[in-house]
Amino acid sequence: KDIPATAVNYYWDTQAPDESQLAYADKVFAPSRHSPVKLWTLSKFRTTPLSSTTPEVAFLGRSNVGKSSLLNALMGQEICWTSSKPGRTQTMNAFGIGGTKGGESKVVLLDMPGYGKGSRSEWGAEIMKYLKNRKQLRRTFILIDGQHGIKHSDEGILELFRHYAIPHQIIVSKVDNIMAARTSQLATGVTEERLLQTQKKIQELRPIIQPVGRDEGPGALGEILTCSSKVLRTPGNYLGISPIRWAILSAAGYDGTMEVRSSHGQPDL
Repeated sequence: KDIPATAVNYYWDTQAPDESQLAYADKVFAPSRHSPVKLWTLSKFRTTPLSSTTPEVAFLGRSNVGKSSLLNALMGQEICWTSSKPGRTQTMNAFGIGGTKGGESKVVLLDMPGYGKGSRSEWGAEIMKYLKNRKQLRRTFILIDGQHGIKHSDEGILELFRHYAIPHQIIVSKVDNIMAARTSQLATGVTEERLLQTQKKIQELRPIIQPVGRDEGPGALGEILTCSSKVLRTPGNYLGISPIRWAILSAAGYDGTMEVRSSHGQPDL
């Protein structure tokens, strides 16, 4: 059966986007001559461009969690290098979305080096400098592997984010590994039972990402998003991509009352 875009996402402090909002987000992210664009690549915080006022969102996760694949799906182009070898992303890479001729991008997506196996310890200090001090940063999306769940390194990152009060949100990647025992089963659809099992497993993450009674600072945003590069809803649109696009726009401040289409057929921002 066709799986709704937000079927296995979990919203408790926020509202799930409606179809018009998802369509709007897809339109903003639609590739054009001016979007996406690679803006810069850096390895040290002190060399980051300071003049930009464009809102930024960062993507962080364990090495080989599927971060670069997710960014490619979000941007609709193979613009990030992907590899099965852990730790392939070794720099901070910035990509502009929603730009027009002669205009700045509407939002910047940051592909951050992975942590855990295959990563380098010295990257951690530079990444934390960026996440703690970057004025343009609106939210960090932390990817959790749907197959392996939250690991010790993930818990350590979440603790740091709470300690420094860095706004963050969880995305469960590779959610197809929860939805079906084998990838081939996804071709015939997902059973209601499997869908419920997946929803339950996602909901079990809530007390981990928003621990109660621990004086550590604010937990993650009260919604968990999911994605899969194996579940294709419509041509070019993988499960979970549209809601993540909407979450990015929301983080950047573009979730107010907006027209989905202007008289010229372009997004109104």
